[in-house]
Amino acid sequence: MKIIYFWKPILWLSIICYGLFIPAGNLPVKPFLNIPHFDKLVHFSLFFALCILLFGPFKKLNLKYYLLAPVISIFLGLILETTQHLITISRSSDFYDFLANTAGIAAATLFYYLFVSEKKWEKLF
Repeated sequence: MKIIYFWKPILWLSIICYGLFIPAGNLPVKPFLNIPHFDKLVHFSLFFALCILLFGPFKKLNLKYYLLAPVISIFLGLILETTQHLITISRSSDFYDFLANTAGIAAATLFYYLFVSEKKWEKLF
């Protein structure tokens, strides 16, 4: 019954999958903001949040959360990005999207280390 700890990351992963696998025609033609490469920012944010959400359950289970959360997030990012063109005919894999995913995961790991785990941010001041 420990799977219940993972309900938030599983829900978030389903949202990521929906966004990555909807047909390209259903995506907004103009992004919310007129920012170059806005989709990379979206990938960064999605996988930042996924990694943050994975830290909690692994920590509750007394597992190596600093290793498991980022590695699983990177693995999921790689699998989702490489299968994107297989599941939909209007989408394709993009190495730069995977790099944005990985950058979001790295930022989440650093953020969690500095500001969330054991309140290390309090020791900075």
